[in-house]
Amino acid sequence: MKKHRILSITLLLLTLIVQVSCSKFLDTAPEDGIGSLEMWTTAEHADLGIAGAYSPIKCFPVGSDPASPAGCISSNPMTDTYTKYAFAWGTGFDDTGCRYFCNNSATTSYGVFSSKWLSDYTGVQYANLAIANLPRLENVIDPETYTRYIGEAHFLRALYYFDLLTYYSGHKNVDPGIPLYTSMPDYDKAYRPRATPADVRKVMIDDLNIAIDALPWRSYEKGRANRAAALFLLGKVYLYAGSYAKAAETFSRLMEENTKSASPYALFGDYAKLFRQEGEDNDESVFVIDCIPTQGNGSRLDLLYSNRSANCAGTNTSIPTKELVDSYLMADGTAFDGTYPDWSNRDAVNNFFKRRDPRLDASIIRPYGLFVGKDNITYEYRAPYDTKTSPYACLRSNHSSNTNYCWRKFCNQGNETTIRRHSGIDIPLMRWGDALLLYAEALNESSGPSTEIFDALDQIRTRAKMPKVNRSVDQTALRTLIRNERVYELAGEGHLYPDWQRWYAHDDANFDYESLTNQPMLGFDGVPMALQQVSVRNFTKRNWRYAIPQSEIDVNPALVQSDGWGN
Repeated sequence: MKKHRILSITLLLLTLIVQVSCSKFLDTAPEDGIGSLEMWTTAEHADLGIAGAYSPIKCFPVGSDPASPAGCISSNPMTDTYTKYAFAWGTGFDDTGCRYFCNNSATTSYGVFSSKWLSDYTGVQYANLAIANLPRLENVIDPETYTRYIGEAHFLRALYYFDLLTYYSGHKNVDPGIPLYTSMPDYDKAYRPRATPADVRKVMIDDLNIAIDALPWRSYEKGRANRAAALFLLGKVYLYAGSYAKAAETFSRLMEENTKSASPYALFGDYAKLFRQEGEDNDESVFVIDCIPTQGNGSRLDLLYSNRSANCAGTNTSIPTKELVDSYLMADGTAFDGTYPDWSNRDAVNNFFKRRDPRLDASIIRPYGLFVGKDNITYEYRAPYDTKTSPYACLRSNHSSNTNYCWRKFCNQGNETTIRRHSGIDIPLMRWGDALLLYAEALNESSGPSTEIFDALDQIRTRAKMPKVNRSVDQTALRTLIRNERVYELAGEGHLYPDWQRWYAHDDANFDYESLTNQPMLGFDGVPMALQQVSVRNFTKRNWRYAIPQSEIDVNPALVQSDGWGN
């Protein structure tokens, strides 16, 4: 594949050599780079250009590994480690640099900040190029395909800007915003200050309305944008900004159109299989990152989440915390009282977890939990770590004491994955379970409790085999219920840190961010975990958002650094 230089939005990107790769949609290589006018001359090249605009979602070449997902949207699940519900420790496989944000040791020059900035703004510019050049091909491409391509390009630009606002700014009007580019800038206009969140939001809303009108209800090819995803994202744009009436209106529209659709979305019957290859291509998936277990096309979450007994020899780089496990309800819907059984008693421990929300066992490997690992051997997670083989082989975490919880979500079982860093488990960016919870939240914030809210929550609870919610709660209690339900339903999927940011950064003076997160990392036995770099977080107010990369500050005098990060 030939490589071509493209004009980028900052001097960092102005010197970037890009190639259209990583995307599964690409069956052939383009003859010229995505930024070249020669690229946008045929229907085939238009398809390659649109496909290339998806590639920064999943991977962006970093270092020697062309499939490294550093900073990409596909790495967002690791950001649960910024909350009390997970922790990132220094395994050496943390390409995203989440551990440096966890312990607040990152400086503005660290890759945790520059990699996402580079990836998302590359996606913005790929989308800008498509939006600018597709009209030249209006009479070359058939009308249906042309309209669809226009919708995809606008959807993708909104998606990248949404991610940038989330991590570098926040969506509220009091937040600092991000640089905004809706076309390839001239060299002398590449230096731009932060645009306000309102200005960026207007572009996202306009983009998504175009996408809603242009796209089919369902993706015409797995991993592609669709009308439902555009409505979904538009609802999030309003909700994250605190425009609750607009959010409620948009999510209500999504629900209504889904009901009338000949191909409606619905909750998948088996929650645990949602995060396994065998559960893919289900009606709950609205917009997913399509992963296949081949070199350059898979997900790295299996490596980062899984354990040493797995076929991928996982690293447990992300560790679900005791606080997460403690938060799950009992199976009868009551709160867990903090009383655990004798950890040495297998039967007592197994009976105890059977009396918890089933999503706990579906998401997390706990003491005496079973896991089908390498060579299809069934392993049992014992603590402390031992080598007994009866009745099962002993599962091994990434340290010998086996006192931490381990993820089950996104972890391949048996020999499903043959290439260590390229799992075939899809990453759901938008799924119907999340849509129902966002719909419930928007309605409650807009107008308080209603039958529609309780019905939506009961769908979530029923699928989880949990009791239905109490319908006598007021708006405040329902707000807490919805927020907690998002933890049980979405843990490990990358939604919890953005949730904390939008709920608490400005609107809850009583939310003690530092004391909630800056606690010793405890094993399930309540003892601090004896792991390298697993200690106490050092979060401060500045951790509500990422720093602007220092390389951008150095070349762009119009940029102002995020509070607390300095220059």
